[in-house]
Amino acid sequence: MRLTGKCLCGNVHYESNLPAAFMGKCYCEDCSNESGTGHIATVAVPDAGLKVTGSLSKYAKKADNGNRLTKFFCGICGSTLFTRPEKLPGLVVIRAGTLDDRSVIKPQLQMYVSRAPAWDRPDASIKSFPEMATEW
Repeated sequence: MRLTGKCLCGNVHYESNLPAAFMGKCYCEDCSNESGTGHIATVAVPDAGLKVTGSLSKYAKKADNGNRLTKFFCGICGSTLFTRPEKLPGLVVIRAGTLDDRSVIKPQLQMYVSRAPAWDRPDASIKSFPEMATEW
């Protein structure tokens, strides 16, 4: 599956030509704070297949699971494009909202559903994990 996307201002573009490892939603506090809503939708792809053009900035922090999480964003408009979670070596987790064609996203799992706010409830038809997903 070929995925392409960009930041809000168009300064950074990306492309991935390798199959997605998984597509999902995350309701953890970090993702909620970053997105300004209850969850984010993502697609995880092999890092080896990601090509990026434009200038990225990054921010690294310890996630609530204790692992390092590095977020990559446009230094001009601030759009987060993807993360490289230490817990998922070899994968890049792309923010679905930055894709050129968002219709390709079909979430297969949702994680940290125990933290979902009442106003943004998880989809009962999707495989759910109360905390971090343990399988893809």
